[in-house]
Amino acid sequence: MDPKALFEWRDVTFQYIGFLSSFATIGAIGFRYGVLRDGLGPSADPGPSADPGASVDSATMGVAARRAAGLGLVGVGCGGVSMLAGLLKRAASKHQELVDVFRAGGAPAIAQLVLLALLLVAFWLAWRGRAGSWPVAGAGALALALREVLDGRISGMVNPLHVLGASAWLGTLFVLVACGIGAYLEPAASGDERERSVARMVNRFAVIGLGGATLVALTGVTTAWTHLKVLDALWTTPYGKVLMAKLGLVALVVGLGGWNWRRVGPSLGAPGGAQRIQRTATTELWIAGAVLLLTAILVSVPSPKLPH
Repeated sequence: MDPKALFEWRDVTFQYIGFLSSFATIGAIGFRYGVLRDGLGPSADPGPSADPGASVDSATMGVAARRAAGLGLVGVGCGGVSMLAGLLKRAASKHQELVDVFRAGGAPAIAQLVLLALLLVAFWLAWRGRAGSWPVAGAGALALALREVLDGRISGMVNPLHVLGASAWLGTLFVLVACGIGAYLEPAASGDERERSVARMVNRFAVIGLGGATLVALTGVTTAWTHLKVLDALWTTPYGKVLMAKLGLVALVVGLGGWNWRRVGPSLGAPGGAQRIQRTATTELWIAGAVLLLTAILVSVPSPKLPH
């Protein structure tokens, strides 16, 4: 690395890919179990004598779940790329072969590889419509996300929880918009059914979003103080300045979320509510993407040092 450079864009890129992996995998699980819940499987089949609209709704949920599994597959692929990039970087810095670096990683590296393979199979089966594979995908995704919690250091415990909270909040929102609302806005769904179903999904997501955002706030404060060490580092160091930019965008995301809840939420269930929430939530996600980029830069910038 150039000694004058604070970070390398290559490192930022692969950090970003790693974050996308967590958002896609955890978001898919959050959508399946927090938004769709138990609306899939044979028990969701209303039978020939039930309301035909219920049958359409069940079919649309199945489509949404399969699309979420597809995003989960993309997340697994991103996780594999991120892992490979980390191994290659270590190999280059130590002038070793890739296999030797992987072996040196020991049990954690093997566990990560096994979990990625498990998730690949589980999400692929879920994408094929095998509902029984979702519990395996859920357990594997959580184990992969929290694999560093037993590290023993504060950063090893807090950082994974911070990413998990963000992934549950914004990752689930992304899957909701792309797979859930997207499926109901297709011509197969009638207007009334669409509005009712989208309102139900958004209301269910609110619980996940609030819980994830709370976890992000708590772990974010802990992480910031651990790295800053002194308050004036917030505006006198490159790390602090990037952190302030990130916090500004996070505040904007939270503000848009509040707008959706107070202004757009009451219109859900009425004609046009589904399209409105899709537009505002998409704007929220674009800003969240910028937050993710600043986060990738933040973890690549050296932490401030205590003054002597």
